Amino acid sequence: MYIGEAAKRSGASVRAIRLYESMGLLSVSRVGSYRVFSDADIKLIQMIKEAQSLGIQLSELLPLIDDQQGFNWIKVLQILEGKQKEIAGQIKALEAQYIRVGEYRQIIQQCESHVPTKKLKDNG
Repeated sequence: MYIGEAAKRSGASVRAIRLYESMGLLSVSRVGSYRVFSDADIKLIQMIKEAQSLGIQLSELLPLIDDQQGFNWIKVLQILEGKQKEIAGQIKALEAQYIRVGEYRQIIQQCESHVPTKKLKDNG
C-alpha cells in the first residue's frame, strides 16, 4: 500500500510518516519513487504514535530500534520505567501544589471575612 493508505490505516498523517522515515525510525521499501508499506510498517507507525501519546519523544525512540527495524524491548521497558517514575514525581508535585492552593484559599477566605471589601464599579 502507498503512503495515503498507510496514513489512513495507521492514524498518522502523511507528514508524520515522512518524518518518521527521515529520522530513521521507519524504513519503507520502495517501488520506483513510491513508498510501499507493509502491515509490519503500519504496526510500527502505530507503536510510534502510541509512544508519543505516552510522552516519549521521537528522539528517545531512535536508540530503541534494532537492526531488524523492530524495537529492542529491554530498552523499551527501561524507557517506560523511567517515564513512569517521572510521572510519579509530577503527580507528587501536583498533589503538593493542590494542597497549597487549598491552604491559600482558606487564608484568603478568613481574611475576607474580617476586612470589608469594596466592589469595583463596572465602567462598561
